[in-house]
Amino acid sequence: MTILDDATTIVREISINAPAAKVFAALTQPEQMVRWWGDDNIYRLTNMEADVRVGGRWRTVGRDVAGEEFYVEGEYRTIDSPVVLEYTWRYSWAQDGDPQTVVRFDLDERDGATHVQVTHSGFADAHSKHGHDDGWVLVLGWLRNFAEIGG
Repeated sequence: MTILDDATTIVREISINAPAAKVFAALTQPEQMVRWWGDDNIYRLTNMEADVRVGGRWRTVGRDVAGEEFYVEGEYRTIDSPVVLEYTWRYSWAQDGDPQTVVRFDLDERDGATHVQVTHSGFADAHSKHGHDDGWVLVLGWLRNFAEIGG
């Protein structure tokens, strides 16, 4: 995985041994998202609602290891199945002044494997970016495991 060294943007990449359509479905279908996004020892999604169309809203709800509920929500900005998915990102633990950010997945299938690049941009400061960067490392690992083994 790689990272862009920029104060406001994260770029992470991973290769997944699964077709792009399968990876895209794991990123957009609520019944799949709640199966793979999380770890019982950290946090886990418990629900997702999604109107998967440009301008459509999405919302995930989860619980952390202490049982505290959180949510993340946004609006789809670009959908080009199975190669591009982009949406806004607003989270319940945001501090006053934290901006709404943007997440973009670019998927490129080659020889049965999919190169996934996630770009998360628009952070107000390096501290907020750093916390999300740690999260994307976990999320991409969970996505890979689900698409290759459990999905």
